[in-house]
Amino acid sequence: MICLFIPRSRGTSARRAAVVLGALLILGSTGARAVAKVRVVTTTPNLADIVQQIGGNLVTVHAVMRGPEDVHNVSPRPSQMMKLKRADMFVHQGLDAELWAPLLVKGARNPKVLYGQPGNVDVSRGIKLKEVPSKGGRTRALGDIHAYGNTHYALDPLNGVIIAHTIADALKQLDPSHADAYESGYEAYAKRLRDLTKELQEKLKPFAGTPVATYHRAWPYFLERFGLVAVAEVEPKPGIAPGPQHLQQCIQAMKANHARVVIVETYNKKSNADFVADHVNGKAVVLSMEVHGLPEIKTYEDLFRVDVQRLVDAFEALGLGKDSSTSAATKAGAHD
Repeated sequence: MICLFIPRSRGTSARRAAVVLGALLILGSTGARAVAKVRVVTTTPNLADIVQQIGGNLVTVHAVMRGPEDVHNVSPRPSQMMKLKRADMFVHQGLDAELWAPLLVKGARNPKVLYGQPGNVDVSRGIKLKEVPSKGGRTRALGDIHAYGNTHYALDPLNGVIIAHTIADALKQLDPSHADAYESGYEAYAKRLRDLTKELQEKLKPFAGTPVATYHRAWPYFLERFGLVAVAEVEPKPGIAPGPQHLQQCIQAMKANHARVVIVETYNKKSNADFVADHVNGKAVVLSMEVHGLPEIKTYEDLFRVDVQRLVDAFEALGLGKDSSTSAATKAGAHD
C-alpha cells in the first residue's frame, strides 16, 4: 500500500502532482511484479537444464535430483516440498518414471502444480516410447518393468527437442507476455541439439553396429540414436541385482556376440560390470544418465558429449570398429 500526505495549504496543483506521483509508484510496483521470474521445479537435472536454456533470465529452476542417483529411487526432502509449494511450474518425465513425484506434489499443497493444471508439465507427451509391454506383460515378476514403456527417453537428444518444445509451450501459456522470448529460446536450443546429434553420430560412425552390454535397461533410446547394439544385460531383470549364475550368462552372451564393452550407470555397482568386462577382455564404462551425474557434465548437451566420448575412448582402446571386428572377435574368444 502507498500512502501520500497532501498538505491542504498547497492547493489543487499539489494534489494533482501527488496523484500523478502515486499512479507512477503503483505502475512501478506492478511492473516489478510483471517481470518476476517464473519459478520452476523439475524432477531431474536434465529437465532443469532444458528449462534454463529456453527460459534464460526469465526463469529460476530447481531440480529435486542431484544427478548421480537412480531416478526411480529418490526420497524428496521437506525443503524440496517447500520449493514446490512456491513454484509456478512442476516439470516431470511422466509415465511411471518418478513414482515419488505424486507424493511430492501432494505434500507441496500448491494448486498451481496439481496434475491437470497448466503448471504441471509432463514432458513425455509426443515421445515415441520403446518397450511398451502388452497388457498381459505388466507384472512385477518381470522386474522393474514400466507399464507404459521405457522411461529413459531423454537419453536421445532428438527426444530432447520434443521435451524442449513441450516446456516452451508451457512457459508461453503461463507467461504469455514473454512468449516470443520462449519461442526464440526453443528454436535456438532445438537447433543446437539437432546439430550436436549429427556431430556425435559422425563421431560414432566408425563403430556403427558395435555390440555392447548394459547394466540396466536404460539405454535403448541412446543406443539406437547412435547406432550401437545391446546384446546382454548385467541385471537378470530390470532393477534386480545379478547373482553369480546370471553374471556367467551375461559373459557367455557377450562372448557369443563379440561384445567387449559394458555400460554401467553412475548408481550401479561397477564391480559387477568390471567382473563381466574382465572375462571378455573388455572394459566397463561409466556413463551418466543425468546432468551432474559426472563432475564434467554441467548441461544436457555435455551429457551426450561426455558419454559419447567415453564410449569412443573405450572402443579405440580395445581396437574395435569396422576395420577391426575380426581382431576383436579373436581377442574376446581368447578367454573362452
